[in-house]
Amino acid sequence: MNTNTNNLLRKRIMNRVYFIWFAKKIFPYLLIELTLFVSFLYLISHYVFVSQVLRYAGQILANNSVNPVVWSAFAWNTFIGTELIVQLSVLGVLAMIVLLFKNFITSFAQLALSNTETNLARQSLHN
Repeated sequence: MNTNTNNLLRKRIMNRVYFIWFAKKIFPYLLIELTLFVSFLYLISHYVFVSQVLRYAGQILANNSVNPVVWSAFAWNTFIGTELIVQLSVLGVLAMIVLLFKNFITSFAQLALSNTETNLARQSLHN
């Protein structure tokens, strides 16, 4: 019973250590990326009339143009026809999304690896 309680306590402590390590590692990056993402979204909302873009997209759908080539041409022509600040904001949002996913995947992989290494080290200590 005592070793079971010790193992449970050790597991809870290690889970908290993992969580603190994970939060310290990812929080600064997440905060910076989230700030940039929100600022790009603000610029897009300020300079782009989203209702007009949705209306144009609705017109394309109403013409039964579900063809991916038509949609990509619509997206490209819409992107090219905007102001430079909008183009930079759209590219910034896309870059932030890619970086956000990259950081999440990298951090979760590091967390899983450190958890596995700790479990392997713990098993070798008991042998």
